Amino acid sequence: VIKPVRIENGASWAEFRPYDGTRFEIEIDFESPAIGRQLFASDLNADIFRRDIARARTFGFMKDVERLWAAGYALGSSLENSLVIGDDNRVINMGGLRYPNEFVRHKTLDAMGDLALAGARFIGCFRSYRGGHRMNAAALRRLLSDRTAFEIVETTRRERGRSAEMNAVNAPLYAPWMI
Repeated sequence: VIKPVRIENGASWAEFRPYDGTRFEIEIDFESPAIGRQLFASDLNADIFRRDIARARTFGFMKDVERLWAAGYALGSSLENSLVIGDDNRVINMGGLRYPNEFVRHKTLDAMGDLALAGARFIGCFRSYRGGHRMNAAALRRLLSDRTAFEIVETTRRERGRSAEMNAVNAPLYAPWMI
C-alpha cells in the first residue's frame, strides 16, 4: 500500500494505509454488553497469528440460530467452534472466552482471510471500525481499483508458495463471491 484508501458506510469504515510491515487495527462496537466495544491492533507475523488470532471463534446470537439454519447458513456451527450469546446477553459456551477480546480477534481473522483473496501478501496497515466481510471486500476492491494506491513487489518465493501467516493454518480459505 503506497497511498491511503478509505471507504465509509454510515458509521462503519475501512481503510488501507502505507506501513512498513503487515498490521491490522480492527475495532468493533456492538450493543450487546457481552461484546461491547473492543480493539485489536497488532503487527502480524506467524507467531502472533498462532498465539493471538488463530484460535478466535466466530460468534453469533442464540436468537438468530434458527433463522440462519433455516436459510442454510451456519450448518456446521457448534459450541466447539462458535461463541454463542444467549438471550440474557451472556456467552453460553461452558468454557467461556479463549481471549478476553475474542470477538474482535475473530473479526481480525476474518479481515485477514478477506484480504488474502487478493492473491498476494499484503504489506501495509488495514484498519476498520464496525466492519465485516462486505466492508473488507469493498475496501479491497477500492484499493485494487486505484493503481496509484498500491504496487506489486517481487519477493523471494517461499517453498510452499504461501505466506508464513497462512502456513500457520491448515485450512483452505476460499470465498470467490467476496470480490
